[in-house]
Amino acid sequence: MTKKLFDILLILSLLIPNLATSQSIVSSVDSLYKVNNNQPGFSIAVFKGNEILLEKQYGTANLDYGIPITNETVFDIGSIAKQFTAAAILLLENEGKLSLKEPAYKYIDKLPRYKKGDPTIEQLLNQTSGIPEVDPYFYLADLSFNDLLTQSRVSNIIVNLKELNFKPGDYFEYTNTNYILLANIIEKVSEKPFVEYLQEHIFSPLKMESTIKKNNTYNIIKNRAIGYIEDEGAYYKMHLHSAIYNGDGQIMTTSKDMFNWHQGIRNSTIGTPELWKKMHTKAKLNDGTIIDFGLGVEFETHNGYSAMGFDGMIMGGFVSKYLYFPELDIAFFTTQNTFEEDFEERFFQLVDLYITNKEQDNTNQKLENVIIELPKDELKKYEGSYIFLGNEYEDIRTGTIKLKENILVLKTRDGEEIGKLEPLGSQKFLMGGNIIEFDTQANKKQYKFYANENEKPWLFKEFEPYGHTELELKELEGIYLNKSLQVAKEVKFEDGKLQLHYGRGAYSVEMKTLSKDLFNIPNYPIQFKRNKNGEIISIKIMGLEFEKI
Repeated sequence: MTKKLFDILLILSLLIPNLATSQSIVSSVDSLYKVNNNQPGFSIAVFKGNEILLEKQYGTANLDYGIPITNETVFDIGSIAKQFTAAAILLLENEGKLSLKEPAYKYIDKLPRYKKGDPTIEQLLNQTSGIPEVDPYFYLADLSFNDLLTQSRVSNIIVNLKELNFKPGDYFEYTNTNYILLANIIEKVSEKPFVEYLQEHIFSPLKMESTIKKNNTYNIIKNRAIGYIEDEGAYYKMHLHSAIYNGDGQIMTTSKDMFNWHQGIRNSTIGTPELWKKMHTKAKLNDGTIIDFGLGVEFETHNGYSAMGFDGMIMGGFVSKYLYFPELDIAFFTTQNTFEEDFEERFFQLVDLYITNKEQDNTNQKLENVIIELPKDELKKYEGSYIFLGNEYEDIRTGTIKLKENILVLKTRDGEEIGKLEPLGSQKFLMGGNIIEFDTQANKKQYKFYANENEKPWLFKEFEPYGHTELELKELEGIYLNKSLQVAKEVKFEDGKLQLHYGRGAYSVEMKTLSKDLFNIPNYPIQFKRNKNGEIISIKIMGLEFEKI
């Protein structure tokens, strides 16, 4: 055997184990993302250092014509687009054209000067502004996602929401609103359309040649995937062509372009290392609490490693996720053209093929809550009927707390048990892993339910259930107008029920009684307001006031 032949065989022997491992991973990936003929599918990629370790596509981009997904197919990546908006703001700051510490109203026409404080640009970026989510207000403005939703139309709704959900910086609350407003700032400061600024300062420099910001319902987008939703084995088109506002989404791209974006951040191809470090630094609340959100970046931990990135889920039938593990210098990107709420299970199965779990130090684990006993008289003072009037993501909730065998039990108004309140101390209880804190010093008893860490707790207030008479319901009839949005609602008593008419009279929904002058329709509380003489003068729906005309 010659030395040259020996050297070749030696090299092959060293490569074969890696080749076998690589083939095994590819086989596992194929099994993980397997789809049937003419079904929506996936485009996935794994980045390591300066190279793409894996890039594969599965399934069909357009079921009408049976067009397969390829590496040129562009997907709507939903909220991952917020990263580009955040980057644009940081690039403008780097040019000295704005400061993140400035109040947002300085650059946004007609943005209110809120009583609870003026959110900064930085608080828009890190989702601590307190400005309400705009999506639920489309319904109140007689709009839907099938209507033409432009930047001016959506911004007009936002600036007419006069109240913040909380003092800026007190809590984290993820909303699309913050990033829609950031797009307005980008246009104001750069003196360019949002799409043009992104193209010139991000997409073109990073050679993201297949990336498009959708800004017209009639645009022809080459290689576009259509979004779908599955129901009982059948697929239905869900593409939202009419949503063309800016900042929070509506960007379409490919795995290759996402690699260029990833490399642009990693190597500071645009901007500076300091800029990207600022983007990837966890934000702080007013009380010093550090949250798992930066400037357009979410943080999470998997298999003992810290990671950063973003998710994108939209009703239009697309789901995407981008996640980077800096310690291992490996990133994952997957996108699909069918809506799937539990998509993360498959995503992390992909991650697990490349990243094994490492031993973790558990010495800093949180102490378990200690259940104590409270006397019966102490527990009885928390009994009552309570109501939470909802927010952008949760329905109105009502419940009754009663003492049963020396244990406080929370039940629905229909008597179904929700959970037991276990005492942690005076006024503090544990229910199903969530903390409940009572305030018995308020005008009415109330309690805070901490549903999610660092987010504003749900406030439940004691209320008196009420049954309106037919005469009282008829007294509430009338037409109610919000002058700013030029939208009217009609309240009518029909077929023995109070009905709210909307959509310019095309639809109606029953208004169900909660308490005196307080009603609800799905997801929304409706409060009737009276003058000093007891006459109905307006209704208030999620902070928007409609005057009786």
